[in-house]
Amino acid sequence: MNGWYEAIFVNPWPWWAGGLVIGLLVPLLYYTENTALGVSTGYGSILKALLPRTHLSWLNSKTFADGPGWRLFFLGGMVVGAFVSARLSGRPLTTPEMGLFTATVSWTPLALVAFFGMGGFLLGLGARVAGGCTSGHSIHGIANLHTSSLVATIGFLATGILTTFLVRVFILGGGA
Repeated sequence: MNGWYEAIFVNPWPWWAGGLVIGLLVPLLYYTENTALGVSTGYGSILKALLPRTHLSWLNSKTFADGPGWRLFFLGGMVVGAFVSARLSGRPLTTPEMGLFTATVSWTPLALVAFFGMGGFLLGLGARVAGGCTSGHSIHGIANLHTSSLVATIGFLATGILTTFLVRVFILGGGA
Protein backbone atom coordinates (compact mmCIF):
# COMPACT_ATOMS: atom_id res chain seq x y z
CA MET A 1 0.00 0.00 0.00
CA ASN A 2 1.20 3.48 -0.68
CA GLY A 3 1.73 6.17 1.93
CA TRP A 4 -1.36 8.34 1.40
CA TYR A 5 -3.72 5.33 1.53
CA GLU A 6 -2.26 4.17 4.84
CA ALA A 7 -2.23 7.70 6.23
CA ILE A 8 -5.94 8.21 5.48
CA PHE A 9 -7.51 4.75 5.88
CA VAL A 10 -5.20 2.59 8.00
CA ASN A 11 -3.30 4.63 10.56
CA PRO A 12 -5.03 6.75 13.19
CA TRP A 13 -5.05 10.41 12.29
CA PRO A 14 -3.10 12.81 14.49
CA TRP A 15 -5.28 14.93 16.77
CA TRP A 16 -4.56 18.10 14.81
CA ALA A 17 -5.71 16.58 11.47
CA GLY A 18 -9.08 15.57 12.91
CA GLY A 19 -9.41 19.01 14.46
CA LEU A 20 -8.58 20.67 11.16
CA VAL A 21 -11.25 18.67 9.30
CA ILE A 22 -13.87 19.48 11.95
CA GLY A 23 -12.73 23.11 12.00
CA LEU A 24 -13.29 23.35 8.24
CA LEU A 25 -16.58 21.44 8.31
CA VAL A 26 -18.16 23.73 10.92
CA PRO A 27 -18.15 26.96 8.86
CA LEU A 28 -19.00 25.01 5.71
CA LEU A 29 -22.13 23.64 7.40
CA TYR A 30 -23.06 27.08 8.69
CA TYR A 31 -22.61 28.49 5.20
CA THR A 32 -24.53 25.75 3.31
CA GLU A 33 -27.22 24.75 5.83
CA ASN A 34 -27.19 27.63 8.36
CA THR A 35 -27.00 25.11 11.19
CA ALA A 36 -24.58 23.62 13.66
CA LEU A 37 -23.07 20.16 13.47
CA GLY A 38 -24.35 18.05 16.35
CA VAL A 39 -24.84 14.34 16.80
CA SER A 40 -27.67 14.51 19.34
CA THR A 41 -29.82 16.52 16.93
CA GLY A 42 -29.34 13.74 14.40
CA TYR A 43 -30.60 11.18 16.88
CA GLY A 44 -33.54 13.45 17.60
CA SER A 45 -34.29 13.58 13.87
CA ILE A 46 -34.35 9.80 13.68
CA LEU A 47 -36.57 9.61 16.75
CA LYS A 48 -38.96 12.15 15.19
CA ALA A 49 -39.10 10.05 12.01
CA LEU A 50 -39.92 6.96 14.08
CA LEU A 51 -42.47 8.82 16.25
CA PRO A 52 -44.01 11.44 13.94
CA ARG A 53 -47.06 12.02 16.15
CA THR A 54 -45.19 12.32 19.43
CA HIS A 55 -46.33 14.72 22.13
CA LEU A 56 -42.75 15.46 23.25
CA SER A 57 -42.42 19.22 22.81
CA TRP A 58 -38.73 19.17 21.92
CA LEU A 59 -39.41 16.71 19.06
CA ASN A 60 -42.17 18.98 17.76
CA SER A 61 -39.83 21.98 17.54
CA LYS A 62 -38.80 23.69 14.29
CA THR A 63 -35.50 21.77 14.37
CA PHE A 64 -37.25 18.49 13.57
CA ALA A 65 -40.07 19.81 11.36
CA ASP A 66 -38.44 18.86 8.06
CA GLY A 67 -37.58 15.26 8.99
CA PRO A 68 -34.12 13.72 9.24
CA GLY A 69 -32.73 15.29 6.04
CA TRP A 70 -28.96 15.49 5.89
CA ARG A 71 -28.60 14.42 9.53
CA LEU A 72 -29.67 10.87 8.65
CA PHE A 73 -26.83 10.69 6.12
CA PHE A 74 -24.43 12.21 8.67
CA LEU A 75 -25.20 9.54 11.28
CA GLY A 76 -25.27 6.78 8.68
CA GLY A 77 -21.93 7.99 7.37
CA MET A 78 -20.38 7.67 10.82
CA VAL A 79 -21.52 4.05 11.09
CA VAL A 80 -20.73 3.05 7.51
CA GLY A 81 -17.42 4.95 7.64
CA ALA A 82 -16.35 2.99 10.72
CA PHE A 83 -17.07 -0.31 8.97
CA VAL A 84 -15.33 0.77 5.74
CA SER A 85 -12.32 2.05 7.68
CA ALA A 86 -12.08 -1.25 9.56
CA ARG A 87 -12.19 -3.28 6.35
CA LEU A 88 -9.74 -1.08 4.46
CA SER A 89 -7.27 -1.31 7.32
CA GLY A 90 -7.50 -5.12 7.40
CA ARG A 91 -9.46 -5.35 10.64
CA PRO A 92 -12.58 -7.50 11.02
CA LEU A 93 -15.94 -5.93 10.17
CA THR A 94 -17.11 -6.27 13.76
CA THR A 95 -15.40 -7.24 16.97
CA PRO A 96 -16.49 -7.61 20.59
CA GLU A 97 -13.10 -6.32 21.75
CA MET A 98 -12.91 -2.90 23.35
CA GLY A 99 -9.26 -2.74 24.29
CA LEU A 100 -8.32 -2.66 27.95
CA PHE A 101 -11.93 -2.84 29.14
CA THR A 102 -12.87 -6.18 27.56
CA ALA A 103 -9.36 -7.52 28.14
CA THR A 104 -9.75 -6.87 31.89
CA VAL A 105 -13.37 -7.79 32.62
CA SER A 106 -14.85 -11.20 31.90
CA TRP A 107 -18.45 -10.15 31.43
CA THR A 108 -20.95 -12.00 29.30
CA PRO A 109 -21.97 -10.41 26.01
CA LEU A 110 -25.38 -9.61 27.55
CA ALA A 111 -23.71 -7.78 30.47
CA LEU A 112 -21.56 -5.77 28.04
CA VAL A 113 -24.62 -4.83 25.96
CA ALA A 114 -26.48 -3.80 29.12
CA PHE A 115 -23.52 -1.77 30.45
CA PHE A 116 -22.85 0.10 27.20
CA GLY A 117 -26.56 0.39 26.39
CA MET A 118 -27.13 2.12 29.72
CA GLY A 119 -24.14 4.35 29.01
CA GLY A 120 -25.64 5.31 25.65
CA PHE A 121 -29.01 6.01 27.26
CA LEU A 122 -27.41 8.24 29.91
CA LEU A 123 -25.37 10.01 27.25
CA GLY A 124 -28.51 10.77 25.24
CA LEU A 125 -30.36 11.90 28.36
CA GLY A 126 -27.49 14.17 29.30
CA ALA A 127 -27.45 15.67 25.81
CA ARG A 128 -31.16 16.46 26.10
CA VAL A 129 -30.83 17.94 29.59
CA ALA A 130 -27.80 20.02 28.56
CA GLY A 131 -29.56 21.28 25.44
CA GLY A 132 -27.10 19.65 23.04
CA CYS A 133 -24.28 17.17 22.74
CA THR A 134 -20.61 17.64 23.49
CA SER A 135 -19.75 18.51 19.91
CA GLY A 136 -22.53 21.08 19.70
CA HIS A 137 -21.56 22.80 22.93
CA SER A 138 -17.78 22.43 22.74
CA ILE A 139 -17.29 23.23 19.08
CA HIS A 140 -20.13 25.60 18.24
CA GLY A 141 -21.31 27.05 21.52
CA ILE A 142 -17.90 28.11 22.79
CA ALA A 143 -16.98 29.49 19.35
CA ASN A 144 -20.15 31.60 19.54
CA LEU A 145 -19.25 32.74 23.07
CA HIS A 146 -22.21 31.05 24.77
CA THR A 147 -21.58 30.92 28.52
CA SER A 148 -23.94 27.95 28.88
CA SER A 149 -21.78 25.97 26.41
CA LEU A 150 -18.63 26.75 28.38
CA VAL A 151 -20.33 25.56 31.58
CA ALA A 152 -21.66 22.44 29.82
CA THR A 153 -18.23 21.63 28.37
CA ILE A 154 -16.58 21.96 31.79
CA GLY A 155 -19.31 19.64 33.12
CA PHE A 156 -18.68 17.11 30.32
CA LEU A 157 -14.95 17.10 30.99
CA ALA A 158 -15.27 16.87 34.78
CA THR A 159 -17.83 14.06 34.56
CA GLY A 160 -15.71 12.21 31.99
CA ILE A 161 -12.63 12.43 34.20
CA LEU A 162 -14.59 11.27 37.26
CA THR A 163 -16.24 8.40 35.35
CA THR A 164 -12.90 7.26 33.95
CA PHE A 165 -11.45 7.25 37.46
CA LEU A 166 -14.41 5.29 38.86
CA VAL A 167 -14.32 2.71 36.04
CA ARG A 168 -10.58 2.32 36.49
CA VAL A 169 -10.81 1.81 40.25
CA PHE A 170 -14.04 -0.15 40.64
CA ILE A 171 -14.33 -2.12 37.39
CA LEU A 172 -10.80 -2.50 36.08
CA GLY A 173 -9.29 -2.89 39.57
CA GLY A 174 -6.63 -0.22 39.11
CA GLY A 175 -5.22 1.86 41.91
CA ALA A 176 -6.14 5.46 42.53
